Amino acid sequence: MKDSVVRGCLLQLLYERRSEGPIPFGQDEQAVPPPGGISRRDWLRAVAQLSEYGLIDWTALEDKSGMGLLSGSAKINHFGVEVLEAGVASPIAISIDERRRTSVPRPQAPTPPSTPQQQEVIMKAVEKLITAINEAHVSEQEKNEVKSLLRRLLDSKAALSVLGPGAQSLAAKYFTE
Repeated sequence: MKDSVVRGCLLQLLYERRSEGPIPFGQDEQAVPPPGGISRRDWLRAVAQLSEYGLIDWTALEDKSGMGLLSGSAKINHFGVEVLEAGVASPIAISIDERRRTSVPRPQAPTPPSTPQQQEVIMKAVEKLITAINEAHVSEQEKNEVKSLLRRLLDSKAALSVLGPGAQSLAAKYFTE
């Protein structure tokens, strides 16, 4: 099973059981066993990765066996909840089972249309952002990942409602294939 799927299963489990507080993992008798198809090693590696990337809070227990066994308790934190509920981008690949995904509807307040002056300010800011991305001292792959996200943003209905045709003109100007 792919690591991203294992991380997704674990994050969903912690989300569904978040009202229980920290949940034991590892060698403890009450430790949560991995679901069918997932090895204990992969399950615990997913715990470590989610903790490393700040999606869960992990409290390790001292290994008294001297064998380097991982044990402790984990709890989903605010960032992990935001990844699941609000679709916030995760810093590590996570595959979520969409049939089980929980979504909390957010109240939508009507947004007044932006004025031409506001659209111009936003467009200039986006152009500055694109310039900064192009001049950043990072790999081309990282630049392309960010540009891809920005392109998706400019192609969205939200950008169209804020920028009007300006969103499409920015996309055409900076992201021609």
